[in-house]
Amino acid sequence: MLLKKSLIVLCCLFSSTAIAERWFEVEVLIFKQRPAPYLQEDFSLKHEAIKAKNTLELLTPLYTEQAMQACIDGDSRFQKRTFTDSLVNANPQSGVCDNSIDFMQSYDELPVTPLAPPQDTMDEPYLLAPEQLQFNAQRRELDRKGLAPLLHTGWRFEGASKSRAPSVHLISGEHIKRDVNTTPNYANPDFISLVQSKPQLFDTSDQPLSYWELDGLFKIHLRHYLYITAEFDVNEKLPNGDIESARFSQFKRVISGEIHYFDHPRMGMIVQIRKYKH
Repeated sequence: MLLKKSLIVLCCLFSSTAIAERWFEVEVLIFKQRPAPYLQEDFSLKHEAIKAKNTLELLTPLYTEQAMQACIDGDSRFQKRTFTDSLVNANPQSGVCDNSIDFMQSYDELPVTPLAPPQDTMDEPYLLAPEQLQFNAQRRELDRKGLAPLLHTGWRFEGASKSRAPSVHLISGEHIKRDVNTTPNYANPDFISLVQSKPQLFDTSDQPLSYWELDGLFKIHLRHYLYITAEFDVNEKLPNGDIESARFSQFKRVISGEIHYFDHPRMGMIVQIRKYKH
């Protein structure tokens, strides 16, 4: 009887270990759709903000780190020296390259493919390097059709249940600024707006001052099959200065190794989930 119980405990331990070590990698290619003049959908409707209890940031830390390094290396976006300073000191490095700067505000547009370093671990989720992506044929097909990619990336992750799986925050495209009434600040003209922002006047809106062209969450959970929950806002600045957001919201059961297509009037998405080391 004792031997039987021991075997059951060992089997349970082995089973839980096997599940815990089921790792996958996902590749995601998001692209803009062509404007459709006949489209009758109304994108002026307001939606609740996209939220999740368990959100994982993979892109923002990478972009922040890269912008901070650019600041240290003397990128002109972060220069606050006067012309006189440049004559006295030829050192191009900025004097302010710390957490006092919101480095994400330095991007006018995010790269289509994040330049993540290659990794081959199973410790925690991480982005795939460009050379680890496989949608080369799909990118060529988009080019042939004249469709512009917004984001081409991927990451490795441990398979988890719906309650444990995180929602990965994805952003891409243009950094769209909302028009507000402003007045110039001449108190310190050498400081760039990244370090000291100009005061905003007469802005009583509770809306953000800026948006990414694509902003949303992508979740994969495992329950016998793999399931994808994707929610994005595709943002566009209208001629009158307003920001129009088209909501993409889809849920789909998928099989690893298969390529899946998601369609929307404003964007398309190609996804493949591949087993990793199992």
